[in-house]
Amino acid sequence: MPGYSDSTATVALEIARDGAMIRAIPLGTQKGKRVVGLPMKVPERVKRSSGDSANFLCDAAEYILGAQVTDKRRASRRHALCVALHREILSNCPDDGAQAVLAFFERWNPSGYPNDPRLNHVREILAAGGNIVFRLENDGVFVHERPAVIKAWDAYRASQSSASAVGQCLVTGEYGPIARLHKSISGIRGAQPTGASLVSFNFQAAESYGKEQGANSPVGERAAFAYGTALNWLTARERHRVVAGDTTIVFWAERAGPEEDLLLDLLGMAIGRDNGPGDSDAQEQASISNDEASAQEIRSVLKHVVQGRPLKLDAVDLHESVRFYILGLSPNKARASVRFWHVGTFGSTVENLRTHFQDMAIVHEENETPPGVGRLLMETAPAGSRKAENVAKVLTGSLMQSILNGTAYPRAIYAAIIGRIRADSNDPNRPRLERKVTYTRAAFIKAYLKRKARIVGNTSSEEVLTEMLNPDNKSPGYLLGRLFALLEKAQQDAYPDIKSTIKDRYYASASATPSTVFPVLIRLAQHHIAKSEYGGYVDKLIQDVMDDIEMFPTHLDLDEQGLFALGYYQQKNALYRPAETKEKGGE
Repeated sequence: MPGYSDSTATVALEIARDGAMIRAIPLGTQKGKRVVGLPMKVPERVKRSSGDSANFLCDAAEYILGAQVTDKRRASRRHALCVALHREILSNCPDDGAQAVLAFFERWNPSGYPNDPRLNHVREILAAGGNIVFRLENDGVFVHERPAVIKAWDAYRASQSSASAVGQCLVTGEYGPIARLHKSISGIRGAQPTGASLVSFNFQAAESYGKEQGANSPVGERAAFAYGTALNWLTARERHRVVAGDTTIVFWAERAGPEEDLLLDLLGMAIGRDNGPGDSDAQEQASISNDEASAQEIRSVLKHVVQGRPLKLDAVDLHESVRFYILGLSPNKARASVRFWHVGTFGSTVENLRTHFQDMAIVHEENETPPGVGRLLMETAPAGSRKAENVAKVLTGSLMQSILNGTAYPRAIYAAIIGRIRADSNDPNRPRLERKVTYTRAAFIKAYLKRKARIVGNTSSEEVLTEMLNPDNKSPGYLLGRLFALLEKAQQDAYPDIKSTIKDRYYASASATPSTVFPVLIRLAQHHIAKSEYGGYVDKLIQDVMDDIEMFPTHLDLDEQGLFALGYYQQKNALYRPAETKEKGGE
């Protein structure tokens, strides 16, 4: 409803018709050590990115009561603003509740706040920043819900609008009042508690042609209200929101149906949501449909997508033509930045997600969960500081767009992961288990190279990039990565208790300048093979790989370095897999 917004209140002041405070009533519920306010529709709240401004009939104790929190002068100034606003709106309103509020402000003395016994049981709640609303004695509604008060508020808003700029709305194309300030969007991870703005101009350098605030980006008042209300609704609902790193992703369909539920699970899986579709228990407990037969069919579709298998959506009540909208928002101080915007049909979006899962598929340990977007991006952060704030913000949007549109993965992420592998392998401060080509890194390397080969039409390169070890892959980088893994295995067999292997010392140079390292490593391997009980077996594997290597290149480019990491990862995995699964990998 225009002129109103969703908010919460933690205290209701019950007042008599003469303005006397009768009592203070706690609202909301206790959760741990904090009180969660009672949700309600209240008169539209002002934005407080800077300066002081009062809200109508729902505000903090510093405004309503003049309660001193940190600064006495600030509390006095804010209370005076609050009183002046209510006098301006309610002076000509004949409603009993409106006149009782004005009488309350006439009677109330802010200096009495600290010792007023009527406030003792709510003082901590108010000190924490909870909002206050009013209720007339023996009345079943709050004062801001009374019809005459609503009419007075609407009249005040209309008078404010008439003084605002008039122009053509960028959204609708219609002429009318332009929104001076836009709604704050709540629920964006990392944004200010009061919310963030999509459209905001609060300093002169961002303004042009003498226009102020919203006039610099003219959006009609109705359109501004509509998008702000819709976004706040989406960010407040788990069914329409997932989070990847610092980016909050909201999505919706043009019609309600099982498509939204399925896409939520798929996006959760791609992003790395806790208890997402990768969790078998979560899948079994999913309540996508009240009809168990339909729910089972949809879970089957979900399983097919995650496994990268072909889809048959006509077998269930899912419509490929339903249009979907996906928006990624990141915090930027008091603003929200659009990281990506995707519009597509349900069928095309699901197909692109299926292709992503298929490209990312690579052999791994049973207890390892599929890597999501958040986990992938964390691999680009420097060692020892793998936190969301240390990931380049632009990467989340570009990665999500490549997944949703089926386009090439960002080369910046690929290059960063290759760089991290080389840096971590030689970092003595990193735990030994982390100084390796991890499942997450190997999965993205394989996906990046496979998709790149597909896009440029290199079918032969795409086909040899398989989930498990592929002896038919004769790429120099892949063969050298396999050889490096076998040389490391020979060393470990000769010295089972060794704490530092050739990987810890030579991986970076072996993957970039093979000709300077491999001759030395092969000579060392002869001593290791002679000393090892199973040296003959490893020696045969080494010879099989060496047969396909014509020479050691002086340099490997970035793509070949990725193949090196992939060959190393898959060869090591094949060495330690049970015998029955080795045959599938080509051993």
